[in-house]
Amino acid sequence: MLAVVDEMIVDQKMKDHMSSSIKKVPLSDTSALRRVDLLAKDVFDKLLENIQKTELMSIAIDESTDTTDVAQMELLGLIPLEGHTTGEVLFQNVVAFFSEHKLDLQKVCLLVTDGAPAMLGRVQGLAARLSAVAPQMQFLHCIIHESVLCAKLSGELKNTMDKVTSIVNFIRSTSSLQHRLFRLLLDETSAEHADLLAHCDVRWLSKGKVLDRFCDLHSEIISFLRTCKHKTQVNFLCDIFGHLNSLNAELQGREKCIADLVERLCAFKTKLNVFVSDLTTNKLMHFTHLRTFLSSTPGAQVMPTMIEFMTKLTENFSDRFQGFSLPMEVMQFTRDPFSINHDSNFIAKVKELMPNIDESALQLEMIDIQSSLALNLHLQSEGPINFWCNHISQAKLASSQ
Repeated sequence: MLAVVDEMIVDQKMKDHMSSSIKKVPLSDTSALRRVDLLAKDVFDKLLENIQKTELMSIAIDESTDTTDVAQMELLGLIPLEGHTTGEVLFQNVVAFFSEHKLDLQKVCLLVTDGAPAMLGRVQGLAARLSAVAPQMQFLHCIIHESVLCAKLSGELKNTMDKVTSIVNFIRSTSSLQHRLFRLLLDETSAEHADLLAHCDVRWLSKGKVLDRFCDLHSEIISFLRTCKHKTQVNFLCDIFGHLNSLNAELQGREKCIADLVERLCAFKTKLNVFVSDLTTNKLMHFTHLRTFLSSTPGAQVMPTMIEFMTKLTENFSDRFQGFSLPMEVMQFTRDPFSINHDSNFIAKVKELMPNIDESALQLEMIDIQSSLALNLHLQSEGPINFWCNHISQAKLASSQ
């Protein structure tokens, strides 16, 4: 109707009056739903149009279950999976999706998954089945997911985390009246927070956030903290999961390239050695909650289980990410392609990472990029992410057209 008014009415005053009246008319739920569907379809179609033109692509696939117990596979959207979610089912859905939208699996150079057996099984997994169709494809377990798995709890520390979760669930979920009374107590005592946070394994930052809130409200839930041992372990877990949450947050977000992720992982692996030394020497410079608690509690001390956990955490990061490295020249190239020599040594290192890349085309493209003063200025003013996405990718699309 706004378009009709704009087209049919000449008098501007009348046009403004009618447009204003039309805008006040509330949309029905079906109209709002239809508008959202149209916007989503337009975005999806444009995304597919650009993907169909690209020469190489990476895909990330995750499988999880929604609140209605329907398995959903995430791949440029949600694909409902009925029945079992085996590697064969996932493979068939991926192939069907690519076929339906006229995408070429041969252009996929990297598959990133959540690491589930159905994804990475050597014989029946999705990765194995895709490698038979697209031999050039490489596979990677999501580094954020791996970093979380490195901190898997066991023994007394797991028991402590379970007790914290039980107490939180008891206060929040046993009855709505009990939860309201607890929040009223926090309000009357002017506590630092208004409520406890519930723990959820699906959310990456959940453990650290729950423990941090738990420690902040320890005086209000002192019924749990009866023994010095539990107090010490809770404060220790709060500190280490705070560090893990910081890493997790650094690996997420916009404008992150692979060099950023590799650098963050390498830095954290070095930090873990510092944390172990800090814990064994009792300096506790990087364990603020634990240091504060020990200084105010006679007889409390760092426990052997904490050092064992930190040692195991360090080993897990080394084992899981031992093959996750990039040559320094390749990392430097992603940040500043004008500073790298396009000789055969560099091309060979890129070829090792991406066996299906065209060496001659890469070398010529590097020469074209490095000869462009305009591109150099764009890199300096906009940074590497916007440089590669907004200028190099657009230039390649234009040349392909």
